[in-house]
Amino acid sequence: MNRMRPLLLLFALVSLLFSAAAREQDIHKPSTPTCGAWDLVFSPSPNGNGSLLDVAHVPGTVELWSAGNYNANFHWQTLIEHWDGTSWQVIASPNHPSANHFLYRIAAVAPNDVWAVGRYEPDTGGTSTLILHWDGINWSNVPSPNPATYSGLYAVAARSPIDVWAVGYYYSNGGQLTLIEHWDGNSWSIVPSPNVGNNDLLTGVAVVPNSPNVWAVGYYYRNDGNPSTLVERWDGNAWTIVASPDGSTRENYLTAVSSTGPNDAWAVGYYNTPNGLYLPLTEHWDGTSWQVVPSPGLSSSLTALTAVSSLSPTDIWAVGTYYGPGAQLTLAQHWDGISWQIFGTPNPAGYDFGAINAFSGVATVPGVGVWASGYYQVTQPATQSQTLTAFYCPVAKPTPTPTATATITPTATATPTTTPIATATPRATPPRRPPPSPPPRP
Repeated sequence: MNRMRPLLLLFALVSLLFSAAAREQDIHKPSTPTCGAWDLVFSPSPNGNGSLLDVAHVPGTVELWSAGNYNANFHWQTLIEHWDGTSWQVIASPNHPSANHFLYRIAAVAPNDVWAVGRYEPDTGGTSTLILHWDGINWSNVPSPNPATYSGLYAVAARSPIDVWAVGYYYSNGGQLTLIEHWDGNSWSIVPSPNVGNNDLLTGVAVVPNSPNVWAVGYYYRNDGNPSTLVERWDGNAWTIVASPDGSTRENYLTAVSSTGPNDAWAVGYYNTPNGLYLPLTEHWDGTSWQVVPSPGLSSSLTALTAVSSLSPTDIWAVGTYYGPGAQLTLAQHWDGISWQIFGTPNPAGYDFGAINAFSGVATVPGVGVWASGYYQVTQPATQSQTLTAFYCPVAKPTPTPTATATITPTATATPTTTPIATATPRATPPRRPPPSPPPRP
C-alpha cells in the first residue's frame, strides 16, 4: 500500500489547492446574522488565492486568528488572518527564503501570545518544523528542533504562556515516527513520545482543563499495511499510548482532538469500510476508555471530519467535508449530549461537478458563536482556491438539518494495545513531500 496516499488525502481534507481569482461571491457577513444558521463571512485571499486551515479564539475577547497558506512568487507562503470583531484582515507573517510553507494549526493564549505551527520545504530539499509566534505586535519565527532531515508539525495546543505543545512527525532509519515538542516559556524542546510501529504520525493535540493531562491523536500502520487510530496521553511526567478503537478493519485516521475536562474528550477523523466507503469517525473519552460514537455519513463515497471544538460535554462542534452528487461540500455537526446532528452549511463554490468546498478548522467563542475556516474552489470555469470563513450564531437550542442520527451506543472495533505491538514495512529514503492537493474522488 502506498503510505503517501492517506497522507495526501488527510492533507487535502485540511489543506488547499492554489491559483487565479475566483468569481465574485457575495460572502460578506450580514449586519444582522441569521441565528440558528451558518453564514459566510468575507475573508481576504492574498494574491488571488489562499486557504485557511485552522481558526483559534483568543480567550476573554471576541478576537480570532486563522492560519493557512497562499501562493506567491512561485512558493507557498504563510497566511495569517485576524478577526477584530468586525472584519478579517491579513497580518504580515514571516517566511524562509526559497521555500514552501504550510501552516496547519493555530492556538491562542492571550491577545499578545498566539502560536501557529506547520512545516517548510527549502528548495534544497527536506522538510523542517515551522513555528511562528505573535507577541501582540509582530509575527516571528521561533527556533524549533528538527530530529531528522524530514520533520514537521501538524497541531498545537496552549495551556499557558509557559506550557504549549506541538505534535507531528519525523523520519528516522527509513520509518516515520511521532514528534512531540514543548514550549516552557524560553525554548522549544523535544519530549520523548512512544510509537506503536515505525510508521506513526500525530495530527492533533489538546490540553485537558483542570488537569495536567494532554491528549495527542493520529494513526499508525499495522502489519497488514492499513492504518489504525493512535492516541497518546501526557500525565504530567511522560507520554504513553492509550488504547483507542478503530471504525473498521481497514483504514482509520484521527485528525483532531478536544477536551472539556479529565472525563470528557472527543477525537474525530474518518475510516474506510470494506466496501470502500469513507465514513466520519468520532470517538469519546469518558474518563476510563475511548469509545466509538456513531455519527452521520452524508455521502456514498466520503464523509470526513478534520477539526473539533468543545465548549461543554453537551456542546461540541466538529467540521469537515463530504462529497455530494457532484461537488465537495462543507460539513458541520453538533453533539448535544445525546447524538451527533448535521447542520446546513454554506458552499460558496457552488454544486457544479468538481467544485470544492471544505471546512478544516473550528473554534467556539463562549456566548458569541462558532467559527469555521477552510477554502473553496470554483472549477467551472477553473479558478484558484479561496479562503473560506463562516460563522454560526446560536439560538436557544441549535436547529439541525433533519437527518438520520445515531445514539451514543459504541461499536466493537479493533483496538491497539497500550504498548508497541506492531511493525510496518520500513520506508526507504524519505521522499520529498509534495504540496497538498485534492485527492481523486474515492
